[in-house]
Amino acid sequence: MSSFLGTETHAIDHKGRIAIPAAMRRGEGRGKPLASFVLASGFEGCLALYSLEEWTRVEQRLRRVPMGGRSGRAFQRAFLLDVVKVSVDAQGRITIPPALMGRAGLSKEAVLHGVLNRIEIWNPERFAAEIKLGQDQLDALAAEVLGEE
Repeated sequence: MSSFLGTETHAIDHKGRIAIPAAMRRGEGRGKPLASFVLASGFEGCLALYSLEEWTRVEQRLRRVPMGGRSGRAFQRAFLLDVVKVSVDAQGRITIPPALMGRAGLSKEAVLHGVLNRIEIWNPERFAAEIKLGQDQLDALAAEVLGEE
């Protein structure tokens, strides 16, 4: 299982291509850089780039969402909207489709942020605001997430 780490800002060209650094494509514990990913909408307005191996785990979790209720079906539809498999080109770039560019508010540059099982792709302003929110609430979030008081 790979862990993606690091935070970098990269340009997006006029065709929607962005370079994924070799160190991020390689991830922790992987020798050869990944050649393809699954790109999906993330949470809080970012995009999420998953290895194919990790996407299989995401699909397994999605298959466990109860389909008897409308909210389960609605979540699956919304989460899977515009999901696409992307290939890394010879220059280490992926192409972000226009629909996903719009959802994430991306234009000329993006922040790539490794979050263990995925790489998040952020509009720089949204990322800065989200990081500030997290830092401002770090103690409360730690207690909630880690179960400490």
